[in-house]
Amino acid sequence: MTTLVTALYAEGRTDERFLPVLLQRSMTDWLARHANRVVDVLEPFVVNSSVEGGRDERILAVAQQVKGYHLLFVHADADDDSSRRAYAERIAPGLALVSDALSKGLPVCAELIPVIPVQQVEAWLLADAASLCKVIGTSLSPDDLSIPLRADEIERTANPKQRLRDIMRAAYASRPRRRRAAELGELYEPLANQVRLAALERLPAYQDYLRDLDAVLRRLHFIA
Repeated sequence: MTTLVTALYAEGRTDERFLPVLLQRSMTDWLARHANRVVDVLEPFVVNSSVEGGRDERILAVAQQVKGYHLLFVHADADDDSSRRAYAERIAPGLALVSDALSKGLPVCAELIPVIPVQQVEAWLLADAASLCKVIGTSLSPDDLSIPLRADEIERTANPKQRLRDIMRAAYASRPRRRRAAELGELYEPLANQVRLAALERLPAYQDYLRDLDAVLRRLHFIA
């Protein structure tokens, strides 16, 4: 059995609680659908850089750390309704440094995949209303909680993190006071395991990620 070894450079701690599990699930699912062999997909190793300087230099430093890995995911929230600016400002300069290092024969991870949720990574937590309600533990409907249902609604939600807080507040308002306390941070790990990948695949930003993932897996011959 072949093993796929990957790493993740994420923007923040909460991203590190959600993305590794989700990315492992998505790779496993994609390979099960498209590969012609069985692949053991490890959860991405979370890596960070203490290098001083710009984000581009930190991306290069991380790529050097994981030089023996198959691929490196580089995460950046779009903080906008499009991923273009985030890619141009926070991803592309780092990719250029890695490409330059490769051209000089320096040891770095050669395959980098951008992961750029439109707005914030919390938009991906909103993608599956049924799973969100289940994790919150509410019998209220998505309509009752004002959960956006269409892909365009989700990616137009300017502050999905605040929307999640509002949803939780509405869900817990009907509970006895002693059971109302809940933190947004409690959602990341359960939803990483439970959000339906088919629901995520409706989102253009997730489609972009899958397209890049597929291209890299083909270059690495995991998919023929």
